[in-house]
Amino acid sequence: MSDKKSHINHLLSDEQKWQHSYEQPISYAPLVQLANSNWVVPQHFLRYKHTLKSVNEVLESIDFSAHFRVLAAQKDEQIYLQVAVLSPDNYKTSSYPGDSKSKKLLFGRRWLVEENLPTSELIQTAFLALKIAREHEVRELLQLTQQHATSTPFNNHHDLPVMAQNPELVKGSCSNTSVNELLKCVVFAGANINLQSHQQIAEQHLYTVELLCNDCQLSEFNNKTISFLTPDSSTNSFLHGFIATLVATSNEYVNEQFKYKGFARFSKHVNVEQIGELSIAMRSPNAVALCSMGKQHANQLNFEIDSSRAPQGCGQAIDGFLAAHGIKQPENAHLYPNYL
Repeated sequence: MSDKKSHINHLLSDEQKWQHSYEQPISYAPLVQLANSNWVVPQHFLRYKHTLKSVNEVLESIDFSAHFRVLAAQKDEQIYLQVAVLSPDNYKTSSYPGDSKSKKLLFGRRWLVEENLPTSELIQTAFLALKIAREHEVRELLQLTQQHATSTPFNNHHDLPVMAQNPELVKGSCSNTSVNELLKCVVFAGANINLQSHQQIAEQHLYTVELLCNDCQLSEFNNKTISFLTPDSSTNSFLHGFIATLVATSNEYVNEQFKYKGFARFSKHVNVEQIGELSIAMRSPNAVALCSMGKQHANQLNFEIDSSRAPQGCGQAIDGFLAAHGIKQPENAHLYPNYL
């Protein structure tokens, strides 16, 4: 028996392994040998049937900050992820009666999990949920004092319909205040911000600022020096550039610290060219070498996945969307026989 056939028997014929798994290879699924001599069934030849139990099994292999926990729950038949956050009260005032070290338990938005969601995409959904939860915190940590009152102008809770109905209240001309004067009214994570340098480069402005916080729960910001570019020297551009850089800093932290089974998929330490080589190894026709029956089952799997994703009750809206682009039928209209 060839080496490949022995691995096929080991991986695909182990009924006990696959019987209770949320991942099942399709019939005639190909087995690919990687550069390190390991054998795998590529994920696009697997069927997925996630349950609350299987989702929790995946989440147990994720490692991240103790202050953020990705949870799985189920309402009726719908499984979803939600991030639980232990966070200081970002709106606490000096008259707040609680302990300065006290924390609130908060929950982020719900992220739906489809039953046939590939495990890799499930992990990345948790990854994105953590990024968004942290961004929410970052936006509330930047506070601006105006008219003897404090606001968090970049938070996610402003009344957008009111702003849309009254745009003149938020799209007026910018003040002539200097950035140095502005920073006297700005704090991040309860601490001041120091402008270290400002220089014009071509038509852009480069700012370098030092965050003076030293006990922020989002530890990557403590005593952090950051730089960013703005299109002009207005305080409005400065604030927009500043918050964008703060969010990017938080995202970079998640990229490096989020791990699945000890592996930081989005870390800059992962070699991009080798990712490309691995993708080619698992997707190139020569490596996969599907037989005719394998192609038939793979096409059926792709059809089932893609056709199931069409939103119900939106046919008229989709028709209008296509018509606006001068398209009668998209190239893949065969995926939606009862829809288009």
